[in-house]
Amino acid sequence: MAAVNRTRQNKGSTDVHGPPILACIDMGTNSFHMIVCQASESRDHFEVITTVKEAVPFFRRALTNHTIDAPAMASALRILKDMQEKAQQRGARRIVAVATSAVRESDNGEAVLLRVREELGLDARMISGREEARLIYLGVLWSMPDLKGKFAIIDIGGGSTEVIVADRHRTWFTESYKLGAARLTQRFFRKEKPTPQEIRELHDEVRGMLRPAAARLSEIGGFTQLIGTSGTVQALAKLARSRNEEPDSDLHGYRMGLNDLEEIVQYLEERSLSGERIKDVSTDRNRTILSGSIVLLEAMRSLNVGQIMVCTSALREGYVVDLFLREGWLQAGLNEHLNPRLKSIYSLLQKYQASFEHAEQVTDLAEQIFHKLRELKLHTYDDNALHMLRAAAMLHDVGMFVGRNGHHKHSYYLIKNGGLLGHSEEEVSVIANIARYHRGSEPKESHEPFIQLTAQEKKMVADLSAILRLAEALDRSHRQVVQRVEFDVTPGRTKDEKASVSLLIFVRPGESWEPETWALKEKKAMFERQFGLRLAFEVRVDTRSVSPRSTNGRALLQG
Repeated sequence: MAAVNRTRQNKGSTDVHGPPILACIDMGTNSFHMIVCQASESRDHFEVITTVKEAVPFFRRALTNHTIDAPAMASALRILKDMQEKAQQRGARRIVAVATSAVRESDNGEAVLLRVREELGLDARMISGREEARLIYLGVLWSMPDLKGKFAIIDIGGGSTEVIVADRHRTWFTESYKLGAARLTQRFFRKEKPTPQEIRELHDEVRGMLRPAAARLSEIGGFTQLIGTSGTVQALAKLARSRNEEPDSDLHGYRMGLNDLEEIVQYLEERSLSGERIKDVSTDRNRTILSGSIVLLEAMRSLNVGQIMVCTSALREGYVVDLFLREGWLQAGLNEHLNPRLKSIYSLLQKYQASFEHAEQVTDLAEQIFHKLRELKLHTYDDNALHMLRAAAMLHDVGMFVGRNGHHKHSYYLIKNGGLLGHSEEEVSVIANIARYHRGSEPKESHEPFIQLTAQEKKMVADLSAILRLAEALDRSHRQVVQRVEFDVTPGRTKDEKASVSLLIFVRPGESWEPETWALKEKKAMFERQFGLRLAFEVRVDTRSVSPRSTNGRALLQG
């Protein structure tokens, strides 16, 4: 069952026992929201301990300036520090800050998050519009367990609007539009009072941008109901409740008709044209509510919808659902949404018609090498780094879809823009760079995609791409002749002498391995430099039985 509306004020210390407590901060364009949640012992729901919200008007400037300036940065650090302290007081063992449009579109967005991580020690990450939509979808699924059939979700934020069509099992349509309430206000309503022409132009703009979505949704059979999430929809629903004299109705699940919305938009337009403050709307939202209301009205008209139902869960709750699912702390009928990462990787592999067999062989060998090196204490990377190596290994050849020449560079582009779900934008950049360096030139500071990484990410990319080069060489023939690998290390005799490593390569009986050994000689140099080793290798025939490789990834596609 969902626990979206239950809030428990925990005034105790950070010495909290029992199921884990997680805090998620949504670094939105209009405001920062934090939700602190604790999983349940029964693992069928989680409890909202507390919520915190603070407006961040400075952030809106990033939508037009394409940079987060010093006042906005200082404001963000102050708010995040305050939220971090509140979360720790509630016993949160993990605090994650998720950045969306304002940071995503800023030229210094990566630098902003790096500063947050360094100064506050906060896990701050950027997500794509598609990933934002996926998390919103999860939040809706969790808080509305009785939803049936195919439904649509519209989430109107400050910088973007997400539209999703889905059922409880899968999404059919996901798109992010630059139709955020703050963005449109800055673009169309530059002065305190809008003009009738500006209002007409905004209506036309929204209709034009949503026209392709309406056509696409008609092609996939439409949907039965529309769900609205986030602040703009909730503010409009509150106005509708007041107009209909229903002030005590629950906001979660409240239904607002198109006629009600049309009357509200007309009211908002009249008040705005006369320069009057809009009653029953917060001071901060007064500036953006008109733009947001026009987006919702034109969306309902374009999609031919007569009613919208409010959902008070969205991105923040969706992130909590996603993490608790992955950690085994939530089993509320959502297990089929457990592994979006793997499914999106295999979907991209399938989309660009890369060889499953070669990709899985290289991935398996890369994972073996990763584990062996960690056992030998030659690196200390965690399992998330292993995931990024696996993802890069699976996708390293997708660039062949564009062309063989320079396909490693094509792979970088396709991965970077492929919409890998379940990943932050930083993780996608690392995966794309690892794949890019599976062949060709080694990483250089003159390479633009590489130079944009942090120092820690650069080291990871260089180390993991060296492993990937080795694994790719071991399937040069694309015939999967290598069954497994082992390492035998001999330490250097002096302080300055490099350790000597023998790579034992076990191949299937009766197979030719010349292409693999030739490729290994060609590609081992980077591996030797990254790990400070001298690498020799020995080929042996493998007489022991080896279990077939898992095909769970491809099974996900069929599910």
